[in-house]
Amino acid sequence: MRTLSRRLSQALLAGTLVVAVGMAAGVPAAAAAVSVDLCVASGTVSLPGGASAPIWGFGLGSGGSCAGATPTLPGPVIDVNEGDTVSVTVHNGLAEAVGLEIPGIAIHEGSVTAAPGGVQTYTFTAASPGTFLYQSPANAGRQLAMGLYGAMVVRSATPGRAYDSATTAYDTEAVLVLSALDPVFNADPDTADMYAYHATYWLINGKAYPDTDVIHAAGAGTRVLLRYLNAGYDNTTMALLGMHERVLARDAHLLGNPFDADAETVPAGATEDAIATIPASANEFALFNRQLHLTNGAPGNAAYNPGGMVTFIRVP
Repeated sequence: MRTLSRRLSQALLAGTLVVAVGMAAGVPAAAAAVSVDLCVASGTVSLPGGASAPIWGFGLGSGGSCAGATPTLPGPVIDVNEGDTVSVTVHNGLAEAVGLEIPGIAIHEGSVTAAPGGVQTYTFTAASPGTFLYQSPANAGRQLAMGLYGAMVVRSATPGRAYDSATTAYDTEAVLVLSALDPVFNADPDTADMYAYHATYWLINGKAYPDTDVIHAAGAGTRVLLRYLNAGYDNTTMALLGMHERVLARDAHLLGNPFDADAETVPAGATEDAIATIPASANEFALFNRQLHLTNGAPGNAAYNPGGMVTFIRVP
């Protein structure tokens, strides 16, 4: 039984930005049975300015065990191939039930949950390529707010393409999980009022600027696949300065009319795939939240401004 791709696994354990070189052309990967252990536990995320906040996160286990697994924000990227039969086993270390849903993917077991301290396996077929958000729908959105979400990438049977169409060929990629965090809510999720939820940190892959990871590109002409996933509660517009991105797909559906944009809104809970081709005119391009969620915490934080949901595409 094949496990998560070794090429990504080390980066995924840290829950950080994944920037992977596109697969070389060759024989398409055969469909396989894939086993993934997601371990749910409480943890802590570091924030700019020396702050931190408690989270509930998914960690990556192995061989049916959670030994050594660390919860991350977001959870590890689940990396599978088109046609794979996937079994995701949720090991629940929390004192409340945890579920798993992947919008756009039909899970054979339906909406069952892993009981407190229990285990539940979810099976599905990765029938088509694309970018998918996985999350726990339990406890009226509280678990999602606490950090129980992550990205799943289903790779095309044709290496080096985001989808089966030749128009989606790329050279390098970045998985960008967009989310927000309210430290007051995270400090006491059991009694906090969801209607009073007020985010003060805006994150890319669980990090706020200046701690966000740079996206590296080899040089002019490099096609950078940007896999956006909005795990937050607000529609989020990401702007790219200095070049356009070609929007190819939404919610893992290839668009019949792809278009160029310099700012594009990703709805809450949605995913979007776009390719930015590096021009020869510059070597650094800002990618940031157009709603100007570019601060960290409250005024007085040593890393208050600039901060938030911003990173850069940089050559090299």
